[in-house]
Amino acid sequence: MTIKRLLTSEVEPGMVLANDIYDSAGALIVPKETRLDKSIIEKLEKYSIFIVKILEGYDDENVPREIVGYYEKISATKEFEEFEHVFNQETLKLRNAFNGVVDKGKDVDKAALLQGVDNILKANRNNNNMMDMLNCMRGYDDLTYVHCISVALVCNVMAGWLGMSKNDTDELTFAGLLHDIGKVKIPKQIITKPGKLTDAEYKIVKHHPRLGYEILKKCNVSNDVRLVALMHHERYDGTGYPLGYSGEKITKFARIVAIADVYDAMTANRVYREGMCPFEVIEHFQSGMKMYDPGFLYQFLEHTAQTYVSNKVQLSDGQVGKVAMINKSELGRPIVLVGDKVIDLSKNSKLRVVKMM
Repeated sequence: MTIKRLLTSEVEPGMVLANDIYDSAGALIVPKETRLDKSIIEKLEKYSIFIVKILEGYDDENVPREIVGYYEKISATKEFEEFEHVFNQETLKLRNAFNGVVDKGKDVDKAALLQGVDNILKANRNNNNMMDMLNCMRGYDDLTYVHCISVALVCNVMAGWLGMSKNDTDELTFAGLLHDIGKVKIPKQIITKPGKLTDAEYKIVKHHPRLGYEILKKCNVSNDVRLVALMHHERYDGTGYPLGYSGEKITKFARIVAIADVYDAMTANRVYREGMCPFEVIEHFQSGMKMYDPGFLYQFLEHTAQTYVSNKVQLSDGQVGKVAMINKSELGRPIVLVGDKVIDLSKNSKLRVVKMM
């Protein structure tokens, strides 16, 4: 096998990349050993990648198994392997911290926990979409700690989108880390049950916000953080629990964490089911807009949707195309190019995006 440098205008579908391709900001665009097709070549041109390295002399036995899915491609990169390693290390530290607080009456080491989040952020050294990196995490039985770190990372991203100060970003991220600490007091067989909870089991789980608040009352954390543990299941329209609060009676941080909490719960892969496509989750949020703070939610959904412009997606009828534009009024139903055909999903209720490719 040899490596040949070619102008992007000279490459053809079927050729195999010899190296990872990054954009000007250092974000991974296409991983190495990807077999090129027309849409990937167009993506390289869009990002002004003028020269690429191609592997020559590959035969079918040498070419790695084609990685079909979008998340599978990311999961196969060295960058994700490093990210997952650090993520797993910090998950173990968070579990130990939670157990120390609940079982041994230890205090919360805010600096250490925030350093753990920073370690994960630094592990994403090529600035890949954090939402995508989290979507690639899969197969965990011990969900509470993984979920808390994921929510903290989503909160950190949201803080940037909302233009928060460093202090507020840290406090929101910290609140995301601790929001579900009450679940440590819920029987493990309920928390890890691979399927729908019974009414009785769900009633037990619904105690965790109050349990979390009581745990954190004994710790050296701010009241804002305690109230996030208590209120992250409250809903803007008053349909949440445990207090039934509505609107701005719910604290600002709790209204933000509520969005991050639901987003991660719906998109994350679990041992018993695959996470939902981000566009499906965006549609879910938009169908229940009244349940969330409209200002925070719209900012979150718009930024999330925009990150997938130019990405390949699969539609519900099996067609594969490229996201060309986001519809501002229906963020979960973008305009998709399938070959030379333009499909505006906001005007076609029979189709939807079901998979990232």
